Amino acid sequence: MSKQTRTFVNLFFSILIALAPLPTLAQSSEPRNLCRDSGIIFAFFNGVQTTVGEAHRSLNEFRRIHGDERGDGENIRYEVMYNYTDGFEDFVETFEQRVLEQEQILEGRYELALEIINGGGSWWEKLSEVASNLPQIRDDFMDWYRAAATSSLTNLAGNPPTIRNYAEHQSRLDTWIVEGKQILLVAHSQGNLFANSAYDYALGSTEPSALKLVHIAPASPTTNGPYHLADKDLVINGLRATGTVVDNTDAIPGYLSRPAGLNGQTDILGHGLLEIYLNPSIALGSAVVNTIEEELAILQPPETEPEAETGFFTATLTWNGSGDVDLHVYEPGGSHVFYRNMEGPSGYLDVDNTIADGPEHYFASCAADKLQTGTYQVGLANFNEADGRTATLQIASFKDGALGTRRVTLAEPTGDAPSHLLFDVEVAKDAETGEFEVTIR
Repeated sequence: MSKQTRTFVNLFFSILIALAPLPTLAQSSEPRNLCRDSGIIFAFFNGVQTTVGEAHRSLNEFRRIHGDERGDGENIRYEVMYNYTDGFEDFVETFEQRVLEQEQILEGRYELALEIINGGGSWWEKLSEVASNLPQIRDDFMDWYRAAATSSLTNLAGNPPTIRNYAEHQSRLDTWIVEGKQILLVAHSQGNLFANSAYDYALGSTEPSALKLVHIAPASPTTNGPYHLADKDLVINGLRATGTVVDNTDAIPGYLSRPAGLNGQTDILGHGLLEIYLNPSIALGSAVVNTIEEELAILQPPETEPEAETGFFTATLTWNGSGDVDLHVYEPGGSHVFYRNMEGPSGYLDVDNTIADGPEHYFASCAADKLQTGTYQVGLANFNEADGRTATLQIASFKDGALGTRRVTLAEPTGDAPSHLLFDVEVAKDAETGEFEVTIR
């Protein structure tokens, strides 16, 4: 090839390269997706005497153990289905009365209650040096706590969980089902009572292959899936004297030879999730993890096509019977999204039920270039024939799960005019990070 020809060829290809679109520029022009598509929901029901913070700590451990993807690459999203322990305030008050006020050095330190239950720690040994009767105080408190926990679970088994919890859990299930999710329920202690109810409710709307339940230390004679129960779980064993519980499945070491759990603590009652049932140093811990993995592996997508899409935040409306109740959303720009105008600049009403029960479902877009910041007003109306029905409206975010659940009793029909504006949903964007956040008022 001559120099002139070679020069011409080089020039020709240089021009082609210059005219070709740059892949990086093409990619950067695509709208940013604010949501991570997840086909599997891992829903955790917490146990007795568990704070919100502790429930989320447990959820984070499940996420760390099982990861954000199943073996086939299907994404997993984790949420807490929190249940409120009846009498937790009494527990704190009794701790102060029985333990803290007896030693002025501990007065006002009720946050140490659960540490005492979980076997103390270095702080306990140091305090024992200056508070000579602490060991006896602890023993007395432990006797009371075991009786209180057993009593709480017994009462809960005899009296159905609160309507507040039921409504919140069922609304989450309604959302996941219309979005076509595979659902794994994992419950510990009293959470099994709530999980059994959730399972029965969800089974009416989705296939058994898309819904699984794993029981951990079940405080119930009823199971809807595999379970694990330690032989030295003193809380559940305490229930045997007052009612039927399932048989033990796993042996654990005695307290004095029991290794510390995921939180570095031990549990004298043999009932703690992190101390006992997820403890990697106990055979039971591995057994629980393996059972959850097995149930995750056999989950299948529902046979029916999803009716709804996952949003940056969603509004889900249900009601308890016949009639037509409508969901209304006023977006920040002023658009009114409801059955007559199902698409707005930010979101979409993709499920509209006109017969009975619901759900109706609105989602705000996960596309960063479409999602509007500002206030979304969310409400409802009895369009027709739903007089006296109880309507439940839940706002949930992709990032944080359920943000709020409110219920109202409907009066006479108001047609297309919302009778109740129940939520102000605030979407904000951080100017420095570009991240979006959603809160409710």
